[in-house]
Amino acid sequence: MIIEAKKIGTKIEPKHEIILQCKSCGMEVDAAEYTSGTCTDCGAPWDEIRHVAIHVTSVPMSGQTM
Repeated sequence: MIIEAKKIGTKIEPKHEIILQCKSCGMEVDAAEYTSGTCTDCGAPWDEIRHVAIHVTSVPMSGQTM
């Protein structure tokens, strides 16, 4: 799941990606598995392993020029 960058008040929440994996077999959890709570790869109820990737960019300071 990718969440696009957005401005909240005076702060910027960066673009980030969340990847869920089954703790039993390590395979990525899809939407159907997420709602059912059962991994279709190994058949076990999946315990969540969550990976978050942050996409970082530079933001020029307000009023500054290069």
